[in-house]
Amino acid sequence: MKNELNKILTELSYRVKDGVPNLNNEQHLIKLFDVLKEFNWPIEARVELIQNLTESEAGDQAKKLGLTHMGFGNYGKDDKVTHTSKDGELVPVGGSGGDDSEKGEKEQPKGEKDKSLSDVDNDYYQKDVEPSDEEYEKSKPEQQKLKEGESPTKLPDDIFGSPSKVPKKYIKLVERLINSRYINQTTPPITSMINASGAGKIQAQAAEVLSMIGPTLNDDEMKNLMDTIRKHNEKLPQQMKKLKDGTLVPYKPPRYEKGSEPILSEDWLQSVESVRGGIKSRLDATYGEGNWEVQNGAWDLKGDVEAMGLSDYGRNKGFSTDMYLRVKTPDGIVLDEVSLKKNLDIFLSQPSVNAVDEWGVVEDKKEYDEIVRKKQELKSAGKDKGKEYKELTKRQKEILQKSNDNIPEEANPKKFNEKTTQNASKFFENVSEEQHGKIQDLDENDDEYITKLSKITGQSESYCKVLVKTMKSLKHPYSKEELRQAMIDNGFSAKKTTGKYQDKFSVMMMRTLGGEPINDESAKEELDKHLQIGKDFNKSFVENMVKEPYKSGVMSTIREKFPLKSLMDGEEKMSLGGVNADPEVMKEVFGTTDYDEVQEKLTIQGPDDNGEYQLVFQAEVGGDVVPISTIAPRQRGLGYEPVVNLEMNLHPVMKEKLYCANKKIGRDVPEAEQYDKKYKCEV
Repeated sequence: MKNELNKILTELSYRVKDGVPNLNNEQHLIKLFDVLKEFNWPIEARVELIQNLTESEAGDQAKKLGLTHMGFGNYGKDDKVTHTSKDGELVPVGGSGGDDSEKGEKEQPKGEKDKSLSDVDNDYYQKDVEPSDEEYEKSKPEQQKLKEGESPTKLPDDIFGSPSKVPKKYIKLVERLINSRYINQTTPPITSMINASGAGKIQAQAAEVLSMIGPTLNDDEMKNLMDTIRKHNEKLPQQMKKLKDGTLVPYKPPRYEKGSEPILSEDWLQSVESVRGGIKSRLDATYGEGNWEVQNGAWDLKGDVEAMGLSDYGRNKGFSTDMYLRVKTPDGIVLDEVSLKKNLDIFLSQPSVNAVDEWGVVEDKKEYDEIVRKKQELKSAGKDKGKEYKELTKRQKEILQKSNDNIPEEANPKKFNEKTTQNASKFFENVSEEQHGKIQDLDENDDEYITKLSKITGQSESYCKVLVKTMKSLKHPYSKEELRQAMIDNGFSAKKTTGKYQDKFSVMMMRTLGGEPINDESAKEELDKHLQIGKDFNKSFVENMVKEPYKSGVMSTIREKFPLKSLMDGEEKMSLGGVNADPEVMKEVFGTTDYDEVQEKLTIQGPDDNGEYQLVFQAEVGGDVVPISTIAPRQRGLGYEPVVNLEMNLHPVMKEKLYCANKKIGRDVPEAEQYDKKYKCEV
C-alpha cells in the first residue's frame, strides 16, 4: 500500500505546475482524483480520501459555521457552495448571486473554475503599446529589405474596426511583425516588439495574435487586414526559378531573398484564415447563425485576459489556452477559450532531448523546479548575467547530469551522440587509398553528376559541389585535424567546419562512395552500420520511455498539448486550422464526453518500413481504442546531427477522425478540398 501511495504522489507531482502537490489547492486535488482513477481506485475510496485530506483547519472552521463538506475543499449548505479552502483557510466564494446579467455572476458548481466575466476594462484596452514607437526605434529587430522604391507598411488606427475589440497595442504589434525580418524560429523574439512574457517560435506566436484578432473582425475588416499583409509581402524581393525554356517565374509558395523573409508568410496567413472560419462554423453550430457576436478578444496574457473580464487568471484560465473570446449569445455572455494549432499536420510539440533528463528527475525535483522558477524570476528582472544566476545554472546542470546518468546507456541520447560521432570519425580516418583514388575521378563541374549526387545525399547542389571539391583536395591518409582547413579552403563557412559538420561530411562521403558512379560496396556496408546505430537507439529509447518515471513525463506532456479532458468537458476548444476539437466533435470521435469513461495508455508501435519504433498515446472507451498521438526520437540530420528531438504528432488515425467528425456534424472546414483528397469519410 505504501509503495502504491508513493507512486501516486510521484505521478501527481508530474501533473502539477511546480511539481510540488499542495493538498490545499483545489486544482491539485482534482488532478489527484484523476490519478487515483488511473490506479483503479473505486469512486467511493477516491471521494473518501479527498474528503479526509481537505478536513483541515478549514474543515474545523466550516463545522463551527454549520457548513457541510461538499468535496474538493468546498463547503456550503443545501447543496450550495458558500466557502472554499484556500491555503488551509476557509474563505467565502464570490459570485453567489443568481443574476444572469452581462457580468455573469453565477454560482459556480462545486470543484469548477469561475468562468464568469465581469465588465471589460476599457482603459486597459486603450493603453498604448510598450515599448513606444520612440523606444522601439532605438532597439528594433532587423527589418526586411524591400524592393527598390518601396517603404515599410503603416497600419491605420482603425484597421481592427472602430472601436477595436482587442487591446489597442496589437495594432502596433502587427505592424512591427509585418515589417520585421524572419531570421529563425526564435529570432526575432516577440518580446523585442511588445512587452509580453514567454519564449516561443515567432511565426506561431504571430499567428496566435492574428488568430485572436480574426474572430473579432467582420468579413470586410478581415479581408482588408489580410490584403494589407499580402500587399506588403509583394514589396519583398522573391527568389525565381528557371524553367526549361529559360523563363524566370516565382516559386509557389513564394521564396524570398535573404534579408527579406517575412514572419507572416503565406502558409501562416492561410492558417489564420482557416482558424477564423473554423471558429465561426463552431459558434454557428452551437448558437445558431446570427445569434452570437464576438465582443472582445484577448491573447494569453494575464493583463489581457483579466481586462476582458475573467477574474484570477492563474486559477481560472484553461489548461493550454492560447486565445480567449468574449461572446454574446442567447444564453448571455460566455468565455470561449481556444488552443491553436496551425493545421492537422503540425507537430503538437517538439520537446528537446533535455526533456528526458527532466522527466527523470525524482529525488531532486522540488529543488530543480525551484531553480527553474528562480532563474525565470532573475531573467525577467534582467539579472541573468550575475553570480546567483550562474550558480543556479551550475546546480541545474548537476541535477540533470545525475538524472542522465540513470538512463540506460543504450537508451541515452547523449551516449547515442557519442557513438555516432566516434563511428563517423572512424570511417573517415580509415578510408582506403583505393577509395581515395576513386574520389579523384569525380568532377564537381559536371552538372548532371552533381544533380544525381544531390539526390543521393539529400543535400543542395551547391553543397555537393563544395563537398566533391573538398574530398578531392584531401591528402591520404585522412585526418580530422586536416579536414577543417580543407573545408575552409574549398568554400565551407568556417563556422560549419567543426563537430557535427565534420560528422556530416563523413556521412556524405559514405553516401558519395556508395552511390553512382563509384558504387563502393564497403562504403555501402559502413553506411548501413552507421544508420543502424540510430535504429538501435530508437528502439531502446522507446522501450525505456514506457517505464517510470519517463512514462509519466511523456503522458503529462501529451496531455498538456492535447488536453483531452478539457476538450471533452468544453472548458477549452482546439482549432487545428479550420478543424475543430470541442465536446460535440469529441463525442463523435469517442462516443462520449465523459472523461471518466476514458482509459489513457502509452504503448509501443513498430517496427515501421524503416525499422523504427514510436510511442503511441491512445484512449480506450468501452473496448474501442483511438490512437491520439505519436512520439518518437528523430535526428534532423540522419546519421550526423547530435541533437535528438522528440517529435510529437497527432496520430494519422486521429487526424482523420477529427476531420471526418467535423464533416459528419455539418461543420464547414476551410481546408475541405485539401483534406478530402487524404481522408475517406463516411458522412
